[in-house]
Amino acid sequence: MKRIDDWQVKNAMQTAIIDGEDALTYQELEERVKERADILAGIPQKVILAPMSNDLDQLINFLALIRADKVAVPVNAGISYQGLQDILMQFEAPLVLTDIHTISLNAAVPIDSDEYASPSDLAFIGFTSGTTGQPKGYRRTHQSWVKSFEGTNELIRQSGNQSATVFGSMHYSLSLYTLMQTLYFGQTFILNQHFSTKRLIDLVKQTKSLTCYLVPTMIHALVSKLEDQNELLTENYTIISSGAKLNVDIRRKLYHYCPNVQLYEFYGSSETSYISMETVQGIPSDNSVGQLFPGVEVVIDHPNAEGVGEIKVRSPLNFACYHRKGEDYVATVACVSTGDLGKLAGNTLEYYGRKDDCINRGGEKFYPLEFERHLLKLAAVDEIVVLGIPDEHYNEKIGAVIVWSDQNQVMSLNEINSYLSAQMSRPAKIDHVFAVEAIPKQNNGKISRKQLLRDSVKERVSSVI
Repeated sequence: MKRIDDWQVKNAMQTAIIDGEDALTYQELEERVKERADILAGIPQKVILAPMSNDLDQLINFLALIRADKVAVPVNAGISYQGLQDILMQFEAPLVLTDIHTISLNAAVPIDSDEYASPSDLAFIGFTSGTTGQPKGYRRTHQSWVKSFEGTNELIRQSGNQSATVFGSMHYSLSLYTLMQTLYFGQTFILNQHFSTKRLIDLVKQTKSLTCYLVPTMIHALVSKLEDQNELLTENYTIISSGAKLNVDIRRKLYHYCPNVQLYEFYGSSETSYISMETVQGIPSDNSVGQLFPGVEVVIDHPNAEGVGEIKVRSPLNFACYHRKGEDYVATVACVSTGDLGKLAGNTLEYYGRKDDCINRGGEKFYPLEFERHLLKLAAVDEIVVLGIPDEHYNEKIGAVIVWSDQNQVMSLNEINSYLSAQMSRPAKIDHVFAVEAIPKQNNGKISRKQLLRDSVKERVSSVI
């Protein structure tokens, strides 16, 4: 917040946030944040849950909580009652921030606890759903993000006249990161109510020096829209892709329909922030997720004969720790286990998917990305997700959930496997093909293989348990 204060002094009339037709300068933002921070500072509770949607008022609340030295806990404004209760149970005497002007009237006397007496460098506590669906808290410090901002600036030079936008809900780590990084560099943050390809295309055409933070499913939607309209987006702009590896076919189409785009692919997570960045403008080598981020050290745990093992990260960008009620605040986690599979080739990191997604077919391990990378090169395949299907004899069989580009030009299982036998470095085959009209996405734009197994596969294969 001190850095944002500095920008208010240096360039008070610079636009800080744009929300549709409304815009706030850095001076106006400073005034509104300070007014709310003064109210919040008088509230005894240290932990305050901040419902977040893509609403300017709620962004100001989040900034005011940090300014007031509170422990902000951003949550989805549309969270269910039970979901909210699950998070509230993780804290002593928390308060939910609703109406800023009446909040002090609803403030209860806090439980006597030193857990958050001096949050110091603690910026906020975020929650992810986790693999079990239960909320999982993580503590993010100011310094870890500042180092990440500065590392990004080292790799992608920032300037004050740039604008940045993101389309995910503002309680997501990537959305908050984009907001804070943009304000940290004195740039303009463009708020969006929801994702649409029309909105994205309009922003690219109307905004100079625009950086778009997107997940691969959004890039896929953009490419599909331009392809359908046979339109080239010739403006100069930047895409930072994060959340999953971008497949080669989408990269190739993006460069065709957006010939002047600068594409950077970041690999990381809510816990680690950025781990590596792919700077190649074109088609990178197979499985590459780029060079390690400044200051990041990667350890490959229990590598197999090919050098592939779990990616573990030592980094000043790492989160502080997971949040568990009653546990003391601790320093930055020394080494974070990502749950991802990868290997190092010099300073280049290669990614092979989630450890839990690795398929054990009759004792032989296969990575879904091996299949997806090759099959996406086929004109007949628009989207594909490969997953393991529980099987009594083989332990798992290999299934492919496919969206065909043209329903009149589908491929048989034999045709698919004949193609794979000529492409893959070792014998491998698909056991089942499941044609779907669309692959469902989660709210954050990511794909859940577990959900696909339940929804698209279980009804068609009796062996699925």
